[in-house]
Amino acid sequence: MTAQNNHKDIAINVQNSFESLKFTSAVQEYIPDIDLPDYHATGTLHSDAVIMKDSTAYAVLRAVAHEPITDVSIGLTPAWWTSTRGHNRHTIEHFMRLGVSGIAIGIEGSYRNPDKVPFTARMQSLQEHSLLRAAHHMHKILDTVQSNSDKLHLETEDMILLGESRGAMVGKGVLALADLYKRNIPYADLTAPCFPQKFSIAKTPDLLKQIAQEPWEFAKLVGSISLRNMVHYPASLDAHPKAIINNILAGPTLFSGESGELASLIPKEQNMHITTFHDDFASMPHVWEDIYADYQNVRIERIEGAHLTIAHSKTLEHIDKRIFALLIEMEHCGSRQADSIDFHKVHLGQ
Repeated sequence: MTAQNNHKDIAINVQNSFESLKFTSAVQEYIPDIDLPDYHATGTLHSDAVIMKDSTAYAVLRAVAHEPITDVSIGLTPAWWTSTRGHNRHTIEHFMRLGVSGIAIGIEGSYRNPDKVPFTARMQSLQEHSLLRAAHHMHKILDTVQSNSDKLHLETEDMILLGESRGAMVGKGVLALADLYKRNIPYADLTAPCFPQKFSIAKTPDLLKQIAQEPWEFAKLVGSISLRNMVHYPASLDAHPKAIINNILAGPTLFSGESGELASLIPKEQNMHITTFHDDFASMPHVWEDIYADYQNVRIERIEGAHLTIAHSKTLEHIDKRIFALLIEMEHCGSRQADSIDFHKVHLGQ
């Protein structure tokens, strides 16, 4: 099968999934403030939950800036094995403190109230897991938030998309579906999306080499985290027994190469910055470079580090600079539409 025919088959699959998932991927119930809101001087963090009609349930962290500097919000979904707490909470709170509201949608099954979602229904929904389905769900949740924006104090029609590892992989699907959902995402900043090609047993030595490198990266990560944040970072890992089951069931999809298939469906004009690391086999930077060879508005940057460098403070600092350069350009041109923004002042000119 030629690459062109393969691309056409994937596109047809996406369109068919859009039709078939319009109802099953709909939001059945959005539950605001399942815990008491966390008030800060600059904004409020809300812990919400969502139950989909197919029984998939998500924890949601909604960060509402008290004095927002823009109506454009930030959206993300976490890495594999992580929660909306710890590192991901720090990221969304960081932007809230700077005046940018945002939303973090947890992994499948991250909301685990047995009275709301029976265990058998939850397991059935997880067995049908795919990155494309997760992307549909994310758009449906964002649509629900937008339709209730007066009550939830968050706009999701115009968004900046962030994502790390699994979050960056789902992000490929979110971008591929954005036009179908009529969501404006002028810019995406994705870090270490993994396995654009299906993982094969022959690549096991490369993966083991990366695993051996990670303890050193972890040591550097610990050294970069302030004492204030160190207290919260252990909560990044969701070690609940049900979360372990969720993540095991999600694993085969992440290794399947689906992220590369979805990536090829992103519109050619999409502006996107992809950060990969020299010692991170899983993110396969050379494959992403091949996929986006003809995308003039996609910049792929390889920097020093391994997979855990995702959480290093320097990584967020680089994202910070690009996000605020984007906001300045939006204000300068008076538009949220990508074709009006000079992205050479955001990420293309770096």
